[in-house]
Amino acid sequence: MFTEDKTEYFDEEDELLKKVKKMAKMIRKAKKIVVYTGAGISTSAGIPDYRGPNGVWTCRNEGRKAPRVKKAWNLLEPTFAHMSIATLIERGIVKHLVSQNVDGLHVHSGVPLGKISELHGNTNKEYCQDCKKEYFRPFCVAESSTMNHLTGRICDECGGSLMDSIINFGEILNPEIISRALNEAQNSDLSLIFGTSLRVAPANKLPTIPVENGNGKMAICNLQKTPLDSYSKLLVRGKTDKVFKLLMKELQIPVLSFKETLELRAKERKVKKLNNKNENENENKKENEKEKVKKTKKVKKKLIKKKIPKNQTLNIYGNNKLEKPKKVKSKQKPIKISFYDRVFGQNVDDDDSD
Repeated sequence: MFTEDKTEYFDEEDELLKKVKKMAKMIRKAKKIVVYTGAGISTSAGIPDYRGPNGVWTCRNEGRKAPRVKKAWNLLEPTFAHMSIATLIERGIVKHLVSQNVDGLHVHSGVPLGKISELHGNTNKEYCQDCKKEYFRPFCVAESSTMNHLTGRICDECGGSLMDSIINFGEILNPEIISRALNEAQNSDLSLIFGTSLRVAPANKLPTIPVENGNGKMAICNLQKTPLDSYSKLLVRGKTDKVFKLLMKELQIPVLSFKETLELRAKERKVKKLNNKNENENENKKENEKEKVKKTKKVKKKLIKKKIPKNQTLNIYGNNKLEKPKKVKSKQKPIKISFYDRVFGQNVDDDDSD
């Protein structure tokens, strides 16, 4: 029976480095890695956790005032841990990400939508309740929504009402998202857990699947003890940003900051726009050349269809009028030479006698 412990534990520097090296070794050996994240990965971004000593739920249970987000939602930026996970996914090292967070920072960091299962929704995502079209906003859509999830905006596609994607406490999770996360967990051979106490079902059931199947391992990075510590091959007690800085250095993989990533994306968009412009210009040139060829062929066909009378030629240097060839009269009279003379070179008038 697991006894809840609010205490946060920290590994010594030497011990932490040893554990990070062991985690890097596990990553290199694994064929399919799934990462699981919780609120602990976003605390350095200014978002409070839930079950920490000063977490939201801890404070409420103790009758204390719960902490709030330190910045406006649209000003929150992904942490180094977020950017590291996005880099590992981009390089194909991590195959999928399962997150309990709703802050949208994983998607903001550059994780493709097809590579993440956000179990509890995304504050920046709203969808049409009729045609199911999704919209990702640069602001928190849930701030204006109600308990029935309506955001007050209308779908551009069908005119239906838009709803936030947040799973409120006590509500059923999206079955499609759970199914995808379950499938990824079953096919994985390494579960990496960062910043979660693993006490909420079904999120806490997924990482143990490869271990229970007998073909995988688990590694947990969390400051507090979890009910699944006994399943884990490795327990790391350190803040996620610090652990990822050591880990990415050990893996020899550079990580761009969020600001650098935004600048790179802007350059890529600029290059793409310029390439599209050049492609359009080239396409226009090709079309113009095709039109010229077509017109030339039409002119040739018309000229060919014209009947040219006998003893007349086409004046290609003038105005394409038909002209009669000029007859040239010879001033000399033609000389008649016999076949014999042509062969032996003798004149017909020469005398044959001696």
